Amino acid sequence: MKRIIVLQHTVSDTQQTITAAFWHAITSGAAPVTNNSAWGGASGTENTAIQNGSVLEEVHAFEFPVGVAVTTIKDVLLNAWQNRNTQLNGVGPNIYTGVFDDSATGWSA
Repeated sequence: MKRIIVLQHTVSDTQQTITAAFWHAITSGAAPVTNNSAWGGASGTENTAIQNGSVLEEVHAFEFPVGVAVTTIKDVLLNAWQNRNTQLNGVGPNIYTGVFDDSATGWSA
């Protein structure tokens, strides 16, 4: 499964912005459902995984000074993906969705 897809690279005089989609496999619960990937190159299977919540897609923008080495940018993106994936590992992003507190019985989960 793909993990990081660069969607856009823009450059101003001194800054460059990388916009990337992060894909995370969801092993417990389900991700918020979206219609399709922000990446136009996603396959039908990949879009289905995003639609059914087994893959969470999150789009992030990162700014770097112009001239930063490509390897440095790749390392930053991978570190950010790994940190977020660790947060989601085995939990899923919707752990609290639908949980409620009732005055008579307390928390539902």
